Amino acid sequence: MARFNSYLDNLNLTEITDFFREKGCACHYQKDDIFIQQGTVARYAALVVSGYFKLTTTNTAGDEAVANFAFPGELITDFHCSLYGEQSEMSIIAGTDSEILKVPLKDFIAVLSPNLLNEYKSLFKMVLLRHLNIYRKSPAQRYIELCNLYPDIIKVVALKDIASYLLITPNHLSRIRRNLAAGIKE
Repeated sequence: MARFNSYLDNLNLTEITDFFREKGCACHYQKDDIFIQQGTVARYAALVVSGYFKLTTTNTAGDEAVANFAFPGELITDFHCSLYGEQSEMSIIAGTDSEILKVPLKDFIAVLSPNLLNEYKSLFKMVLLRHLNIYRKSPAQRYIELCNLYPDIIKVVALKDIASYLLITPNHLSRIRRNLAAGIKE
């Protein structure tokens, strides 16, 4: 299965993951426990060991909107806002019971390479492509692509969170899934 956060394919994170394994404090998060709350300044970074986290923001209606996911072997923090000591624009919430290795954010930043350009380039490309696909593809096409690229995501991530990620309602996702099962193209 392809890596969900494909920008990580362009990075060598061996030193960073070794750092978390050596210095990280093992913590258990139950489903819906908050690692970072939107509107607060992040104090920690973590390596996801098991389970998954959803990165959410609050939309103008006050509802939670899923913007991304982090799976085992991936890092969680509000990296951009953290670098500037700004309040987080997102919440990071356990999507299921999860284990992490967390370290104080200042310690994490201290071990990062001084040149983050490659990391930002890779991240920007992934985010841009996801953003453009919202305009290029229908919700059904985005759902099919998601399932083709990450077949296990349906087994791991709640369907309401997948619907939010696709920017559709859970009812719309159910309709897409029924139509696909019946062989009806949207």
